[in-house]
Amino acid sequence: MYRPSLKSGWSLILLFIFALILFVIAQSSYVTIEADFYQQKVEAAQTMKAWLDTLKAEQTRLSIPFDPINDPYQTGLIGEARSTITTDRGLLSDKQAAINPNLGVIFVEEFNKAGLNPGDHIAVGITGSNPAINLALYSAIKVMQLKPSIVVSLSSAAYGANRPEYTWLDMEAVLKNKGLIDFGCGYASLGGKDDLGIGLADDGISALLAAMRRNGVPLISGATLEENVKTREAVYDQMLPEGQRYKLFVNIGRGLANVGSEPNANQITEGLTRKLAEKEFFPEGIMMVMARKNVPIFSIQHIQRWVKKYKLQTNATQMPVPGEGPSFSAKKHNVLIASICLALLIAAIILVIVRDRSDRHFMANIVDPDEEL
Repeated sequence: MYRPSLKSGWSLILLFIFALILFVIAQSSYVTIEADFYQQKVEAAQTMKAWLDTLKAEQTRLSIPFDPINDPYQTGLIGEARSTITTDRGLLSDKQAAINPNLGVIFVEEFNKAGLNPGDHIAVGITGSNPAINLALYSAIKVMQLKPSIVVSLSSAAYGANRPEYTWLDMEAVLKNKGLIDFGCGYASLGGKDDLGIGLADDGISALLAAMRRNGVPLISGATLEENVKTREAVYDQMLPEGQRYKLFVNIGRGLANVGSEPNANQITEGLTRKLAEKEFFPEGIMMVMARKNVPIFSIQHIQRWVKKYKLQTNATQMPVPGEGPSFSAKKHNVLIASICLALLIAAIILVIVRDRSDRHFMANIVDPDEEL
């Protein structure tokens, strides 16, 4: 005679409760997955944050006012809308997006992808237009122990390092004097149209020259843009130790001595490229000269694209925490814990089935005393 087990109902209830407990455990168990080059990225972020604090303290000491509206973090890296050393209009949103201590992860990631190693020599062309990007680049250079040869176009677009008394060279000097960096710009040009400061008033050019003198940085100056590009080629060669070669040329922004012309800048692919020499550009900037020497090129022009790519969006009210975000690490469900919970649940189900069948077999062999033999 077949009779259902008297324990089946309780077995199912207990199995259901056990399954719920295992589900909660699996659902709430996470593991942190570190991104590639995690330690370098965190160190770069912490380094840039320390530099931001240092420059803020220095600007406060110098009694240079902060912009309370356009520079909500009060970093001092947002300059004026217009000054005597301002060359053209600049996107305020670009300058604001770059004020993020985690920005260095872009350079750490990309430089590692380019195969750079400690001690490698790189050529760098920057401008004064977005000092926060310069800081992020410098943080990656410091952390990765690279050897940079740097030339800066010192003038600035709007909202950059465009205070005549506090240019990019002055910011860089603060970090040097405090022992935070042991490298910096080897040469400087006026920047602007044709890299000759064309369009700037005389007092603006005088201010740029004064900044170079007080910081001990020699001037690159030719009669034409072409001459300035040739001079840059010469000074990059001069700064490179004998027997070494540049492993990368880094361009930040759209300085004409670097890109050659505005139309050229629009054609240059951002990021890492080893094929720039395959295209023809006129006039040539130093990027094209380096490319013809088989030096890979890394260029950043539109920082907001990179901020979105690396998910580094800033908070309008609070500066991002160094070392936190998807570019550093991500939380994922712990597969090991989930697998253990699944195995326990399967074992419990099998146990219930085995015990239930055993009970049913036992009940089937009981003789009912009321049953007629």
